[in-house]
Amino acid sequence: MLQESIDKPALRGQELDKAIESELQLMLDEGYDISPITHKNLYNRLKDKGYIRGKVSTLSSRKELISRYMTEQIESHGFTEREKQVYVNGKSNKALREKNKRLEKRIQELEYLLDANTEMLMNIIQEVKLRGKVDVDILLAPHLLRNYKG
Repeated sequence: MLQESIDKPALRGQELDKAIESELQLMLDEGYDISPITHKNLYNRLKDKGYIRGKVSTLSSRKELISRYMTEQIESHGFTEREKQVYVNGKSNKALREKNKRLEKRIQELEYLLDANTEMLMNIIQEVKLRGKVDVDILLAPHLLRNYKG
C-alpha cells in the first residue's frame, strides 16, 4: 500500500478538492470521537492515501471548506459558540479545555442542587411520617432511602 501511494502522482486542483471533500465526509460519518476533523488529521489521512505530498499548508486554500465540515461535526457536541469558534480556528485543545471547565462547573452546580433537593425531600418525608399514616419508605427510591436512614 505504501509503495502504491509513492507511485501515484499527488492530486491537484479539482481532483484534490474532490478527494478532500470525500475524506471530510468520511470523517464526518465516522464522528468526532473516532475522527475529529482538524487540519492536521485531514492532512495525515490524505498523505497516507497518497493524495498529497506537500506540507499541511497544502490545505490552506481549502480552509473554508474544512472549517465548514469542522463546524458541522462539532454541532452536536455541546460546544458554546465561542468554543466552536476556537475549535474551528485550530485551537481544538483549548476549546476542549474550555468546554471541560464549563461542564465541570455545571456538574458542581447540579450536585449542589441535588443535595439541596434531597435535603428538602427528606424534610417533606419527615413531615408526612409525623402527620400521616402513609408508609413512605416503600415509595422511596433506594438512594433516597440510604440518605433518609443514614
